[in-house]
Amino acid sequence: MDAVSFAVLRRAVDCLALAEDTGRSLDAVLAGLLAVLAETPALTHAAVVLLDADERPAIRASLGSPDMGLILSATLERGQDAGRARVLRRGAAAVAADDSGEVVVSRDEAAMLAAPVVVGGACAGVFFADALLGGEASLADELRAAVLIAGLIGRLADMAGVAVSRGTALTRELTFLRSKVSLRYRHVFSDGQSPVMRQLRAEADRAALSDAPLALVGEDGSGRAVLARLIHELSPRAVHPFTVFAAGEQSDPAEAGRRLFGGARGYAGGSGPGLLEEAEGGMVLIEDAHRLHPELAQRLAAYLATGTYTRLGGGRERRGTARLAFQAPSEQALSPELTAVATLTAIRVPSLRERPEDIPALLDHLFSVEAARGGRRMTLTSKALRALETYDWPGNIREMELMASRLAVTAPEERIDIADIPPEVLAEGERPPVLPEDAAELRDMERQQVLNALERHGWVQSRAARELGLTLRQIGYRIRKYGLAREGEEDV
Repeated sequence: MDAVSFAVLRRAVDCLALAEDTGRSLDAVLAGLLAVLAETPALTHAAVVLLDADERPAIRASLGSPDMGLILSATLERGQDAGRARVLRRGAAAVAADDSGEVVVSRDEAAMLAAPVVVGGACAGVFFADALLGGEASLADELRAAVLIAGLIGRLADMAGVAVSRGTALTRELTFLRSKVSLRYRHVFSDGQSPVMRQLRAEADRAALSDAPLALVGEDGSGRAVLARLIHELSPRAVHPFTVFAAGEQSDPAEAGRRLFGGARGYAGGSGPGLLEEAEGGMVLIEDAHRLHPELAQRLAAYLATGTYTRLGGGRERRGTARLAFQAPSEQALSPELTAVATLTAIRVPSLRERPEDIPALLDHLFSVEAARGGRRMTLTSKALRALETYDWPGNIREMELMASRLAVTAPEERIDIADIPPEVLAEGERPPVLPEDAAELRDMERQQVLNALERHGWVQSRAARELGLTLRQIGYRIRKYGLAREGEEDV
């Protein structure tokens, strides 16, 4: 280890003192640690992933642009090597260090170091870094340095947990962990390198620094809800709740109003706080905001204008600070009352058709997710990739996720060819010949898939369509095509 590396690691140890400062969150301490480590000769990309109370991984700090596919696969890995220091490789299994700390892998193969973070004797996360020492240091020495840093992170997390448990910020810390976006959804934006995605990330960064209400517009499945959560995470509001109100699923305006604004004592529909109170200081996402009942839209517009509201059945004005985000197909689809709010910031989420250059990276990430689940690492032939790049993807990211899950089950080989791609995705000239019995089997599979989704969601077509990555028109067509009907009703 050279003098520079030693000095930087010594300063990293000094970060332990920051964990005792109850005014700092653990994330702030970890961000400070990575900032110190960035001065080492070789570190460019790093991330700290910790498990929350429900054993779900969340990125607590990062440096540069670490490979999210590798990080997700390593975080989800289960088995005897999951809790050992290891070297991650692209397109190949990770190589774990032996009991003496040695690792048999060439430096050219090494993509990232992974060292387990241990808190209270249990693995609580993973520290990832591309390199630390550089120069002539061996991979074994690099991995030992990563283990040292992971141990430091474990101590920081333990000390921060003790400080929080003493009553300073326990509730906020737990809320912050619950608000973290799952790693499996970050790829929607982090893997996109197209100009439109770079612009979107810049808009999200600006929105995170503002308190203005948001209009997140775009097609179904494009990631508008995920973007809302990411903006919330990046903002100072991240320590407060993030809640969702699904306007498209509300059939009773009175019940929907009580859910949003709460009910006063004695109100026939039920008393108690609504989402605006429950998310005080945080964010409320209104999904399918273009389907809001006009009365609710007026009440929300008044809240945006005055910062106050009343519970249903009551007269006392309450001041609220929850930020609102409206999800809709377009800004014009929102009610005039809402679009009249001068401070409304509109952010358009592009469809997959508008960023075809991002499709290979997104598919590779989704296949990494499926490999972590089932052990098969799927790849695409050039012809299959071209077919997927030219497909319109009407269901956008959601449709792509469902297709990747389907291929993980149905593809006979790990190398996916054009014949393995679902026929509805292929252009007419690319579709392989299908025998009559094969076509019947495919129809039966699709019919059963649609029926199962409808039954899981109580025959609410909008929710079943969302799960399948379809539009309402597409699922309606399939219901009519297969003569599907709820039990006890006549077939359509």
